[in-house]
Amino acid sequence: MIKEKTVFILGAGASCPYGYPTGWELRQQICSQFVNDIEGYFNAQGERDRRLFAATEKYNAERFVEIFRKSSIKSIDLFLARNPEFKSIGKWAIILRIFAAEQTSLFRESMRNSSQDWYSYLFQKLTDDLVNKEDYTQFGNNNISFVTFNYDRSLEHFLYESLLNSFSGIDKKKIVNQLDRIKIIHVFGQIAGLDWQDMPSRIEYGRETRYIDIKKGLVDNLKIIYEENDNPTLKEAHNLISEAERIFFLGFGYARENLETLKIPQILNNRLQIYGTALNFTKREIESVQEIFQYVPLVYIDNVDCLTLLRESL
Repeated sequence: MIKEKTVFILGAGASCPYGYPTGWELRQQICSQFVNDIEGYFNAQGERDRRLFAATEKYNAERFVEIFRKSSIKSIDLFLARNPEFKSIGKWAIILRIFAAEQTSLFRESMRNSSQDWYSYLFQKLTDDLVNKEDYTQFGNNNISFVTFNYDRSLEHFLYESLLNSFSGIDKKKIVNQLDRIKIIHVFGQIAGLDWQDMPSRIEYGRETRYIDIKKGLVDNLKIIYEENDNPTLKEAHNLISEAERIFFLGFGYARENLETLKIPQILNNRLQIYGTALNFTKREIESVQEIFQYVPLVYIDNVDCLTLLRESL
């Protein structure tokens, strides 16, 4: 059980151990595969949509990919912030890639590298004190929340599966009620709600893309940086961060635009402890990150993965 008010801020690296791309990998995948992705998607929808694709969407996809590639911008999010005229097709590209990763994502012992399985480690910390059958009702008492820049639903899916099977036979609605007590804020949205979540668009985890109508609202689920004024979840994220006793940055790149979105360091309190991964950062790059938090009482940023950081500091 975690009692200190703890906020986990997640970047793309936090989902990587489970088969999701980093920001740089997402760029590479969009540049190399988006045209095929969208062609395959339309082909699966029926004859009318194939004609529509042939007439317009292939040209639009090729043009978008060419400009994105030549921009040399490292992330699709920043590219769309600078080029909002591409926001719709850019969101299509993101959604198709995230769904593709979801279909091949792996957890627990099935992972390619289970030595980086921080989801399982965190779940154990959240449930170590829950011994009896009825103790599942205490799960929501963990004083934690998540603020994530990721569009995927892997964390929610993992927690749901794990809690449901840890207390076998408990009604699913009661499990969902416990999970609902743990805030998970997607700063820029998520590709869709899971089938057990109370969201307008709900799609089973791992469902094949050909069965998903992306045109019906999924693009609207995503926000990009320049749309943050239309993003009501940000205020809640700011409140959680400003009240935190501990913040863990996991798989986070510390990009200036993302820190500004969270109003960091301005809203940080003077009682805070900060811990962060900086995997494959140079010594100078780590020092630059530490300088951002120079007025925070305790700051620990190190060249470690998410699981190692949690084992050392949580």
